[in-house]
Order: sequence, then structure tokens, then C-alpha cells
Amino acid sequence: MLELRHRDGQSRICRFKTRSNTVDTPTLLPVINPNLLLITPKEMVEEFGIQALITNSYIIKKNDDLRDRALKSGLHDLLDFDGTIMTDSGTFQSHIYGEVPLDPLEIIEFQKSIGSDIGTILDIFTEPEDKHDKASKDLDITLERAKMSVEAKGDMMIAGTIQGGVFKDLRERSAEESSKLDIDLFPIGGVVPLMEKQHYATLVDVVMSSKKHLDPGIPVHLFGCGHPLIFSLAALMGCDLFDSAAYAKFANKGRMMFPDGTRFLEELETLPCECPICSSHSVQELKDAPDKEKLLARHNLHASFAEIRRVRQAIVEGHLWEFTETRCRNHPSLMEALRRFAKYQDTLEKYEPLSRDLAFLHNSSLSYQRPTVSRFKKRVVQRYEQPDKPIYVIFPESNKPYSRTHVDNIKNSIAQGDVHFWVDSYFGPVPIELDEAYPLAQSMTPDRLEGTILKEKNDLLKELSEDYFKGQGIYWEGQETLDNIGFLSSEPGSFDLDMLRIRAVADLQFGKDSADILFKGEVTLKKSRKTGKIRNVMADGDHILSMRAGDGFFTLKPAGAKLLHKALPSPKLRVIVDKETAVFNQDGLNVFAKFVIDADPELIPGDEVLVVDTDDKLVACGRTSMIRDELISFKAGIGIKVRDGIKSD
Repeated sequence: MLELRHRDGQSRICRFKTRSNTVDTPTLLPVINPNLLLITPKEMVEEFGIQALITNSYIIKKNDDLRDRALKSGLHDLLDFDGTIMTDSGTFQSHIYGEVPLDPLEIIEFQKSIGSDIGTILDIFTEPEDKHDKASKDLDITLERAKMSVEAKGDMMIAGTIQGGVFKDLRERSAEESSKLDIDLFPIGGVVPLMEKQHYATLVDVVMSSKKHLDPGIPVHLFGCGHPLIFSLAALMGCDLFDSAAYAKFANKGRMMFPDGTRFLEELETLPCECPICSSHSVQELKDAPDKEKLLARHNLHASFAEIRRVRQAIVEGHLWEFTETRCRNHPSLMEALRRFAKYQDTLEKYEPLSRDLAFLHNSSLSYQRPTVSRFKKRVVQRYEQPDKPIYVIFPESNKPYSRTHVDNIKNSIAQGDVHFWVDSYFGPVPIELDEAYPLAQSMTPDRLEGTILKEKNDLLKELSEDYFKGQGIYWEGQETLDNIGFLSSEPGSFDLDMLRIRAVADLQFGKDSADILFKGEVTLKKSRKTGKIRNVMADGDHILSMRAGDGFFTLKPAGAKLLHKALPSPKLRVIVDKETAVFNQDGLNVFAKFVIDADPELIPGDEVLVVDTDDKLVACGRTSMIRDELISFKAGIGIKVRDGIKSD
């Protein structure tokens, strides 16, 4: 069972409960070879705090001594480990060494009999070079074996491997068909050759094609992902678990893992690492150590788990994109992988939160491809309603908030004519009244932009000028612009920034025309005495909205929820819950995902939502941490943080 704790887009921190313990994800499952315990599981628990590991049931089965001990005392006793143990089935060995004497059901029964927490199906490994026809036939066999294995799994969790080679349609079919089965973990297989050859862009295609169609309430495991260099990239794609024997294999060859790559110990003059091994040894001491291989393996695990912790913290803080961009700069193939994300903007935007706690930081030209940027630009075009003005002035990028930087320019322009104002911002042309909304105000971008970004911005400005902007457009040139406004307009204009702001934010956040629903009657605003920013919005005396200082978006109050609920057809902005549990939400208790029946498919994490029962009776309002598919899939954890229960009028 999976419980969502934190998220940053598709990446997430979860609790994965097995019958042995609860595993905090994302994490690394060290591969344990029971024939060669370079570092024992007990040592790994004591030194690295591992919660789960993976070993190979085929290796155990073919060794008489290991098999007998595992059958007699159980796998946990054999490895002296109380945490979660996942077992591989022998697929990779069969692929590398040719056909091995294994039956798909026999290996499932063996994994059950030795007490594996998570057993793996005997899938067919598909090489990246395999043609579509072969990959499709292999997938048919894998899916058939998955069905057989699910029926035979008993109380053991089952890992159903996603195959399909490098073909998008096959990966999608594998994910769709596997998601219909009672599978507990989705390993993405057939990817080790891609990582070995550093074909990371193709890896993105494989994972994203698979992830898009997998049940979001089931953890995803990336087979063979064991180098800290790519943990952040894998987490960004939504992978929860990784495994690899690389820590030991690299150590055997005198290689040391680091977050930015791998180095041979013999080539080092100093140790660029703060782990316990490197802090307590000099380079020469490591080279001369009689247990050098074990020391290097321990270093590799320290480097790996340290990177896992960094990834987790980046997810909590909401800046995994920035972190991943930094990591990907270490290798051209990783930069190419990050560019490949542009193909999956629709999927990425679906999981992109409304806002983040930390500011948007520009790291490179690839920052402009982030879903935060693409969705904001789309929403401005699709949801913003322009005031009917004969002239619009476009200010250049400036200090934020734009309306304060240009307060005198706005005042002088209005004195000359009836004008509205836009800003040629990093995020493209934006109306000035959105200057306190995320990510406009909460961003740090360079003064000089790369050519590719400038071209995209200019293309969008040209497109909007031709098809969207109303009136005559003038780029701000100081006094010359003021003279032009006076020439084009016959009388002074009006500019109510506060009313424009609340209307623009409401439409951007809740959908086009939401401002017309919310701001009927007499609208009054309460502002912060300290900052002068809008805090509360009242309509005919009712408190309908509060504007958050952190991201410039609204918190929905009961009176505002009622207005939206009355005007918007179901399922717009709604999360539909079971009638029996709706009464608890009406009392102000949170909505647990397992009680959600349906929801608006356009909801994104961080959206304000209307909680209703199956009769569309409004019972609460709050904020969602999940999208519709997750709310329906997850069986544990809070889906909606209820702010106010709503009683019937």
C-alpha cells in the first residue's frame, strides 16, 4: 500500500507498506548476492539505515545449500534482515546466459515458499536493438505470465515488469494491461543496456511512456538504476524505487561513485567526498588497504544514499527541477535527456502543482521548458480576459512586482489616455495585474536570456499581437510612449489595479469567467496595513476569498465555494466523496483518498476544490494534493486538506 507524503510534480515521497515494514521512497534497494556478501544486510542497516533490499531467487534456487536454508528458515533469516526483501526471478540471468530451467509459476511458488515480501514475475527481457515484431511477441508472453503470477501470488506482493523495448506503443500497452491486474509494484525493465550505453534520452522515452499509463497508486521501480548521477532524473519521472549491484561491481574494479560521475581510485590525488570512508582515509591509505574493495563499496553506498537524501529534500522543498538541471550538466547525454522532456509537456503539466514554496530559479535554457512555464503561458492565453481598452502598453522586464516598479509610468500613461498594461516578462507577455501570482513574482531569472528563449518569447508576443491583444499596442519608450498615447486617445482613462488583479487571478486559478461568478454585487477588499497587498475579498458582505501572500493565489472560503458550486456544472472543481464519509468532511475533517469516488479530471495539485457527496451536495472546501487519477487510485493518505466544513443553508 502506498501513501503520498510530499510531491513535486510527478516526483513524490511516499510510504510503501509491505508485510515486513514501511519503506520511505524514493530509495535505493541494494542488490545482495547471497553467494558473495561483500557488505552484509545487517551492516547495511547499521551503517546506511536501509529499509529494503533485493536479491535473486534464481541464484538461491540453483544453489543447494542456499535453497535448503531458505526453504527451512526463510529468506529473512538467510540474509539476517528484517526489512522488506524483493526477489528477482532470474529474467536477466536467462537473458544473459541463455535459457535457464525455470518455469514462470515454479519461480513464483519458490519466491513465496522462502518468504519473499515482493516476488517478481519471470518476464521476457527485450533488448533496445530488438525489432518491433519481436518486442511485441515478447510482451505478449510477459503479460500472460503476469496474469498467471498474479493468480498464484497468495499473500506475497507481486512485481509485474513493464516491457516493450524502446517502442512507445508497446510500453503504453504493457502499462495499460498491467494496471488492470492485481500487481503491487511496477518495475520498468529492459533498461540496463540504455543506462550502460548512456542513452538517457531513450530512457526518458521508455519511462515516460510507461509511467503515463500506470496506475498512479502503485510504486514504480526502475530496474538497474544504481548510480547517483541519475537518481534525480529518475525521480523527476516519477520512479519510486531503484536498485543496482553497481556499488559492489564498481568497487571490484577500483571505481568510486560520485554525484557527478565515476572515478578510478588509482587516478585520484585527493578524495572529493565527505563520507565516513573518505573522511577517515587518505587516498594512499585507500589504495593500500587490504580491504580496499569493501571500503570502496561502502563509499559507493554512502554516495548513493547521500544523493537519495538530497533528492528527497529537493522534492520536499519543491525544487527538484532545478536540482536535476544541475545534475544533468555533468554529462551531455543527461542534458539531452532533459531536453527530451519537452515531448511530454501535457503529462508533466498534469502533475505540476499550482505553486511552490520556493521561487522559480532559472538554471539554463532548459529551465524555459519546465511545466511551470508552459502551463502559465497557456493559462494566460486561454483564461485571461482582457479589459476593453483602445491602447495597451508593453513594459520591458523589470524589478518585481512590476506594478510597483512602473507605478509612475502607469499614472502618467492613464493621464494621457485609456490604457491597459502588459509586461514582456521572462514567462512571455503577461498582464501587469498578475505580477504577484506564482511564478511571476516568485522567480529569479537572468537579465540576459539565451537566444532560444528570446525567440520563443518574441514568437509568442507576435502571435498575441496578431490574434489576441485588443487595441493598439505600444512598447514602452518613456516620454515618446506618453506622447503616442496622447495622440491616439482623446481622453484620460481609468485603471483599478486591485479589481483587475482579483479578476485576473480568479480566472487564472479557477477557470475562465470565474471572476464573473465570484464578484457580483458590492465587492470590497481588505488589505494588509504593512504591505498594502490584498488579503480578503468580500462580496455583498460575505468573505468569499483570501489572497495568499506566498503565491498570490486565492484560498477559497465557504461563501465563495457556494458561489462556484452553484454556477459551475459537475464535476468542475469538485471532489466527489462517499455519502457516509461526507458527514465527517462537513465537520471539517480531511478527505482520505480511499473515500473519493470521482473528481474533476482537470484538477492539479494545490488546487482549491469543492468537496461534494454523490448527490452533489457541497460539504466542504479545501486544497487537493492529488490529481483525479491519484485520488481514485490511492487507498491510504490524505487526498484533500479540508479548510472549512460547509453546513446546508
